[in-house]
Order: sequence, then C-alpha cells, then structure tokens
Amino acid sequence: MTPKKTYDVAVIGSGPAGEKAALEAASLKVRVVVIEKGYNPGGASVITGTIPSKSLRETVQDLNAIKQSELSGLDATYNKKITINELMHRKKAVVSNRVKYIFQKYHENKIDYLYGEGIFKDCNTLKIITNDGSTIEIRAKKFIIAVGTRPYHPPNVDFDGKYILDSDSILSLDYIPEEMAVFGGGVIGSEYAFIFAKLGTKVHLIDPRGKILDFIDDQISATLVNLMEKCGICLHLGCPFKTIKQSGDQVDITFKNDKTLSVPVLLYANGRQGLAENLNLESCGITLNSRSQLDVNHNYQTSVSHIYGAGDIIGFPSLVSVSNEEGRLAARHAVLNEEVSRIGADIPSAIYTIPEIANIGLSEKEIQKQGIPYETGICYFKDLARGYIIGEKDGLLKLIFHRESRELLAVHVLGKNAAELVHIGQVVINMKGKVDYFIDTVFNFPTLSSAYKVAAKDGLKKLL
Repeated sequence: MTPKKTYDVAVIGSGPAGEKAALEAASLKVRVVVIEKGYNPGGASVITGTIPSKSLRETVQDLNAIKQSELSGLDATYNKKITINELMHRKKAVVSNRVKYIFQKYHENKIDYLYGEGIFKDCNTLKIITNDGSTIEIRAKKFIIAVGTRPYHPPNVDFDGKYILDSDSILSLDYIPEEMAVFGGGVIGSEYAFIFAKLGTKVHLIDPRGKILDFIDDQISATLVNLMEKCGICLHLGCPFKTIKQSGDQVDITFKNDKTLSVPVLLYANGRQGLAENLNLESCGITLNSRSQLDVNHNYQTSVSHIYGAGDIIGFPSLVSVSNEEGRLAARHAVLNEEVSRIGADIPSAIYTIPEIANIGLSEKEIQKQGIPYETGICYFKDLARGYIIGEKDGLLKLIFHRESRELLAVHVLGKNAAELVHIGQVVINMKGKVDYFIDTVFNFPTLSSAYKVAAKDGLKKLL
C-alpha cells in the first residue's frame, strides 16, 4: 500500500460542485485533492447529463433550422437521413473539450487528481480503490462530498442498455429509433422527448402524474403541451405503470388500468437518487436520508462538522448553476471558517426543451395561494420585429408584479434564448425593482429583450 498523503481538503466527486469546491479551496492556498470514481472529471453534468444532452439538442436544432427555412425564401431542402454518428459528433467534441479544460484547471492550480472509489476508513482517512485494483489511503482535515446522483432504477425494471435505457445509457444509443416511449414528464424526459420527436421519432411521453413539468407556471406548461402535440409527441398523462418488460424486440409497458403500450425502445427518466451509499459514511456517524442524500446545515456541513456536502447529493434544486455555488461556498467555510448560507429562492432555472423554458420567482398559482395582490403582463414573440425575423411563432414572456407596489415578482419565458432572457428579470427582482423599469429603459431594436417593455405595458394598462 502506498504511504498516506495528507491534504487540507479532499473533494470526493468532480462534477460542478466538486470542481468549484476544489478550485476555490486551491485559490485559498491549501493542499487539495479530487477523488473521482470515473477516469474523466466533470460528473454527470459533463459526461452523461447537461453538456452532452444540450450539445445533442443544439445539433438537432441546427438540423431543423435547415429543414424549416421557408421564411428566408431559400431552397435549402435537407433530404439526407442523418446517422447517429453525425448526430453525436458535436456531443463528443464538446465533452472532450470540457474534460481537457477541467484537467487543465486542476493542473494550473496544483490540485491532485485520483481516480478510484473512495471509502471512509474513519472520519479523517479515505481508502481509494483504483480502477486497476490497487489501494491508496489519504488523510484530510476537511472532506467535501460532491458525488452527485444517478438515474433512479425501479427494482422491478430490468435496464439492459439496449431496449430499456436511462438518461445515461440513452447517449450510447447506436441508431435513431422510429418509435420510442419516454417515461417521466419531468425535465429530463421532456427534453429528450422533444429531441427525438424533432429527429422524426414517434415519441410517447408517459407521466404518472396528470401534468407535464408540474412545477412550472400553468400558462407556460399549457403552451408547451400544445407544442408537444404539434410536433407529434403522444401524451399519456396520469398513467402509472404496473409492469415494464422486454419481450423479443419490444418493450411492453402495462399501465395500472391494464392497457399496454409496446415500443422498440423505452427511456425511463423518472427521478434520480444519491450516489453516497458506498462511501461507508456510517463509520463516521453520518446517515443518508430517505432519498439517499446528505442533510447539511447552512454552512454545508453534515452532522460531522469537518465533512461537507454540496451539489445534487444534498438535494433540491439539483441545478448545475446552484451546484457550482454550493461547492464554492462549502470550500470557503471549510478553509476559512467563513459563515455562508444556502442558496436562496430567487435564482433562475432553465429547461432545454424545444423551445426552451426559463423562470425566476413563483408561478402565478403559487402567488395566488399566498394571497399576494398581483397583475400579469404578457408579450408574444410573434408580435416583435425580431420574433418575426427569426420565425419565432410560439414564444412568450410573462411578467408577474405586485399590484400595489408594482415590484417585479416573477418572470416566465418560453421560446428562443429563454435561458438568457430571464437574467434581465433576475437583476430587477434581486434589486427589488418595479415593472416600471422596463417602460423607462431603452432596449436595442430589433431584439427579443424588448419583450420586457411590451409585457410591462400590457400589465400596467390593466391597472388603469
């Protein structure tokens, strides 16, 4: 066994939270090591999740832009049947680039990188079993656990990686199916349903609840459902499954109402669960919660004060943007003992369906439940010069503001560049600004950003 090395901070996991924790700790001039079970850094975000799926989505959008060029007056008909290798080219290039970038940042900041599975031997010692079977032991003053999550596998479903897939194995699919089912109408399921539908696959989107993306604003959700149906996605809502079985070259999905749907491929995308079970945290007196996640305090400390948690492993909201900040804050407390706090409610989120969705603040229904007097203002992108130029027929921006103080409470966007546009509203909300700001501000022309001015005018005229 190799002699033990001692570090100030050991980060377990190299996803967004782990990466930012390691870089922040290293910037504070302490000795840092990152332990990653897989060979490449980046976690689910870079290897199997956010980066590859969004790269795939971008390629699909480029392909559809060529096919739908009637507004430009160009004859750009695209009849070639795209292959899966062509489709995955950008994804592979982007993932490779991000992996190289992370390794470069670790090298520049003198961060050690060990790949293998970490297991706590005691509260200050971690045993690492490397991929070649050898064992390394390290000691650290502080540990930051950022191991993330994996797709949830129901115990009665046999995931074979060919017919029944999860959101990791879907990226290894070696053909574009003519028909498929997606079980789960949340973020991942909705995003992949659109990607494959835009590729010409007949998609069945199944959700045990009665609503797609049940946490977003009702008006945005209803618009998205309409767009799903327009692009041929068959919705099966309120349909929990009884059994999922692979039979021959088909997957049979039997619902609790005893109806059966048979498809060549099923993507099961209904939930994720923590990846901390094999860390032997019990030896430190740490117990995982019912979701296999870590409970932490406002400083990201577990019940053992020198062991921290950050990122998806500590639960909601499970966003890369939030994980980045959680990792950074956990590292600052670990190194400096600087009081920090959990990320607040006023953060933007985005869902990369086609078109994308973004929001900050409460939904209209949540504001109603709180009894807040409010008004809404809406701008449809088709009414903007920029919207017409780019053929944006379905997009909209919705503002919700306090009816009496006129303070901006929420922004909900559906359409091209929604994930970028929402940040304008974020600044105003965080500054406790009023909706009048958009009336008094000059926007470039023609832009989608000017939707804020149009929506503000629409809302304020309702007060007259």
